[in-house]
Amino acid sequence: MKQMLVELNLNVPIAEQMAEIVRERQAGDYRCLLLHVFSGIPDEALVVSVCRELEACCDTKLIVGSMSAGEIKDGRMIRRGLLVSAMLFENSEVGILRFDDVKGNEVTTGIRIREALDAIEDLQAAEMLFPGTEMDTEHMYAEISGCRMGIRIFGGYPGGHKLNSPEHFIFDATGAMYNSMLIVTYAGKDLHFDMDKSIGWVPLGMPFKVTRAQGKHLIELDGRPAAEVYEKFLQIDRKEHDNAEEAFEFPLMARQNGEERLRSVVHIEEDGSFWLHGFVTEGMDINLTYGDPSNIVEKVNERLEALRRFKPQAVLLYSCVVRKTFWEGFVDMEMAPFAQMCCTSGFHTWGEILRNERTGELGENNITMLSIGIREGDAPEAELPEIRVDDTVLQGQASVLRRLTRLVYTTMGELQRAHNKLKFMAERDALTGLYNRGKIEQLINDALDGEGQVSLAMLDLDFFKKINDNHGHDVGDMTLQEIAGIMNTSVIGYEGAQIGRWGGEEFFILLPEMDEEKVMAFAERLRRAVDRHIFPHIGHLTISQGIITVTGGGDLDRMAVYKAVDDALYRAKEDGRNTIKRAAL
Repeated sequence: MKQMLVELNLNVPIAEQMAEIVRERQAGDYRCLLLHVFSGIPDEALVVSVCRELEACCDTKLIVGSMSAGEIKDGRMIRRGLLVSAMLFENSEVGILRFDDVKGNEVTTGIRIREALDAIEDLQAAEMLFPGTEMDTEHMYAEISGCRMGIRIFGGYPGGHKLNSPEHFIFDATGAMYNSMLIVTYAGKDLHFDMDKSIGWVPLGMPFKVTRAQGKHLIELDGRPAAEVYEKFLQIDRKEHDNAEEAFEFPLMARQNGEERLRSVVHIEEDGSFWLHGFVTEGMDINLTYGDPSNIVEKVNERLEALRRFKPQAVLLYSCVVRKTFWEGFVDMEMAPFAQMCCTSGFHTWGEILRNERTGELGENNITMLSIGIREGDAPEAELPEIRVDDTVLQGQASVLRRLTRLVYTTMGELQRAHNKLKFMAERDALTGLYNRGKIEQLINDALDGEGQVSLAMLDLDFFKKINDNHGHDVGDMTLQEIAGIMNTSVIGYEGAQIGRWGGEEFFILLPEMDEEKVMAFAERLRRAVDRHIFPHIGHLTISQGIITVTGGGDLDRMAVYKAVDDALYRAKEDGRNTIKRAAL
């Protein structure tokens, strides 16, 4: 395959400017020609006319166009205008799917897209272009995510050069589209893709929990109006007319299923809620972030190395408009190195789309740069030279910013470690390292309030007072630590199991989703493990246990559960110790 680029001059006939591409196609053994048109000019009639001329002079129906917040030619942003990327494929099948009337029918559209992609033989990748900033992408993406694993999906949302521009459309030779999707499909056994995202923004402060949200409307964090995080930490007033532009500099980082996605703020309402460029879901952890030039460069360098090993024949860059605004005059710095490998094109977006190759989940990103490497056939044997971002241009104020952000990052790391230590100390028993009574009680109560079976084992060390009386409290403490180690070993392999010190020599073990017979078998193994263990200074020791299994739910009487299992433990003591008794409500 081969990629060729033309920055169109509207004063010169298009056929004349595309002549070299036409000659290359005629001279080579190419199966198809795909044209991307990236336009920084929001003129519907103009861009549609250009597509029609391209269709005629290049003899191809494979044309997709997008509004652009910045056109990228050979890794550099060109003067605002029209950029054509021509991709010539030798052995691959490229197609374009169109889906209309998306808004209001996002779930149905997602199902149709998933079925269409699954039906294409040897499909390697799908490129999505659509004005998605006002659509219910959350539920549409959930449907598309169900398509065959191994299909890579990427794309971007169109938008103008100015932040918060109201114009968002895609286009082809048939016209401009505000409520449609164009999907380019790339199929072929000899076709290879390598794609990933680069972020580089750094979490600032402690995470917040999304406690109320509806799609792209973030309402509450930690049960408080979402805007309070900006007001408290950054003095950004929700009532100021330019609050969103100030918030752009400190986007939010959402975490879900182990993946990080940035979210930029469109508008802050007076009630303290946000409108975001990407959706969030309740239960997500979210941080404020800031752009660290050094970290951004580091992440781009990691991506450059991965693509260098892949050895692409063409690269597409989809980079966020907020990222462009952050770099200002240095925007080419992170993009230009990609063009040292091969022809590189793309555009600045209002949102970036990428499927997680491990989970299959289709994700929506902001303030992110996607780099898509494409190659037909095997990689050549010759190695490419090492390619890295040249950040020596970061002098003066930019250099100071780099040092200040590194200072902030280091300081926040120290604070995070201190916070984690304090949290650990607040939840843990100082002697055994197990959960303390407050924490294990909270975990048990949460489990009892939920649905499904919950089993508890309450245990007590037999004749522990004699150990303290005969050997001293130091030996008693060592014995408690030994018991904690045995219990920790006993729960290995039991998902969700939690252990806490209830007080003195009493302990609770929480065993979710375990029935009565299994918890009895578990308790018996633990009893034998303690009975066989040789304890320093005292030798032999036994435990008594009470166990109970209940079905959780709102009608369950917690106090009755605690009393029942405590009574069972008492009966085990009364019955000679070193034994287990069942409890029932």
